[in-house]
Amino acid sequence: MLMEPPRHYEAAVRAMSQAAAEVEATHAPIRMAYWRMAALDTLLGRLEDLRLSGEHAFPEDVHELVVAYAERHDAELLIRLDQAGIEDVNGVHDAVFEAQGRVMLQLAELRRVPNWQDLDTVLEPDGEEAA
Repeated sequence: MLMEPPRHYEAAVRAMSQAAAEVEATHAPIRMAYWRMAALDTLLGRLEDLRLSGEHAFPEDVHELVVAYAERHDAELLIRLDQAGIEDVNGVHDAVFEAQGRVMLQLAELRRVPNWQDLDTVLEPDGEEAA
């Protein structure tokens, strides 16, 4: 014969489940941003290898990776790829690098830490710290 758990136990389990769901909701965007950073690092590595080897032709596999990432995760990158011309390795590299910068800013905001754009509010135009 199974005994019913006490009601306070059920309430405690519900409260713990709710707390876990709230924590997950706050950490999921941060984990996603870290994943996007890793994906963009991989793409940048492939593009940098192409640039350093002097390649001007854009291999189909790298093209597919960059476009697939942009279609699924970064509409602004997709627009930039259209503007840069997908055959231009340097233009694509710059567009992916800018996409990574946007993710870095998003991650700094999510983690509530300063970013390089915050320096404008700290430094005067002459490079001295604001009083």
